[in-house]
Amino acid sequence: MKSTNQPEASIQNLSQYNKNIMDKFTKKKALLGALVLFVIGGVVGGATMAMSSFSMGHTAEKYSTDYNKEVASEQDDAIKNLITEGRYKCCLEDPCSYCFSDLDHQDRELVCDCLVDIMNGKAPCGECIGEILEGKGNFLIAEYFATAIAEEVGNEQLPALKEIITSKYGIPVEEQI
Repeated sequence: MKSTNQPEASIQNLSQYNKNIMDKFTKKKALLGALVLFVIGGVVGGATMAMSSFSMGHTAEKYSTDYNKEVASEQDDAIKNLITEGRYKCCLEDPCSYCFSDLDHQDRELVCDCLVDIMNGKAPCGECIGEILEGKGNFLIAEYFATAIAEEVGNEQLPALKEIITSKYGIPVEEQI
C-alpha cells in the first residue's frame, strides 16, 4: 500500500509546488501590469491635460481676479459707449450684460432694446427679467414690467407678476399697465 500512496503524495507535492510558483508568477504579472497601466495612464492623461490647456489658452492668469476685473471693466466701458451712441437701451438701473454678450444682438442697430421691448409689451432678455423681479429695474417704467414679463412666462402669471411689481416698486396693481 505504501507504494500506491507514494506516487499520489508526489503528485500532490508537485501540484502544490506548481500552484505556489503560479501564484507568485500571477502576483508579479498583476503588479507589473498595474504598474504599466499606471505609467501609460499618467503619460496619456498628462499629455491630454497639457494639450487641452495649451490649445484652449488656459492659463492661471486668464482665471485670476485681476484678469476678470479687467474684462468686466472693458465690458462696462463698451456698454457705456453704446449707451452714449443710443444703441444700448436697457430697462435696468444698471444695464444688463446679456445683450452685449449675446451673438444675436451683435449686428443690430440697437444692441440692447429691452427698454423698447417693455414699453411695447414685449418681454426683455432673461437677465433683465430676473433683475426686474429682484427690484433692480428702472422704476420710471415699472408699471409696464408685469405685462411685458407675462408675454414671456404666460398671461396666467400676470396677477402674480403685478403683486411682485407692487412689492418691489410700490406701484399699486391697478396702476400697472
